[in-house]
Amino acid sequence: MVGILSIDFDYFIDITSEERDLYFPKGNDGISKANLKLMWKERYLRHPKLRDVGVIKDYYILKEFLALSNIHKNKFHVADSHKSIRKIIDRIPWSSQLKIVNIDFHHDYYHYYSGGDNFNCGNWLRRIIEERPNTKVKWVRREDSQIYSLEGEFPFENTTDIGPIFEENFDYIFICRSPEWSPPHLTSKFEELVRSIYKGKIA
Repeated sequence: MVGILSIDFDYFIDITSEERDLYFPKGNDGISKANLKLMWKERYLRHPKLRDVGVIKDYYILKEFLALSNIHKNKFHVADSHKSIRKIIDRIPWSSQLKIVNIDFHHDYYHYYSGGDNFNCGNWLRRIIEERPNTKVKWVRREDSQIYSLEGEFPFENTTDIGPIFEENFDYIFICRSPEWSPPHLTSKFEELVRSIYKGKIA
């Protein structure tokens, strides 16, 4: 079994689901960087308190875990969009069973897509399950994460406790920033998390 730790930075933002709906831009990973920058600028002007938002304690727990992890540098990937996890998964033989531990505010088991882009940041996990139905999944979520999709409740193991990741073995690590759902003033926190992955890793 091949273990993949999938991390979406939006999990760590110290804000409720209702506040996300209020403060964050409406959009997806198809928005251009220029437009997204303007959208965030407007949100900061409308909601000055947004600049005070920080990260939850789980951020520091994961940072410690990543600093201690022993994994080759060519087996982790940093990206903006969660759909880029495909770059890792496509390297793994189809004969290998996957176990994905996904630390994420969203379950990413949605149906939606537009045009010909049927693999996106919101449905990548559903697409992987469709392609590799024997994949095992554990979702580490927030207390107020949405746990429903069109079929009902998220059908895989899920927990609000990040602690058990210390008991898992991972062959790959993926981390994405999700700039549509991560306020720009927290970019330095994302970069700090990435640096903790590189610290002391095997070349």
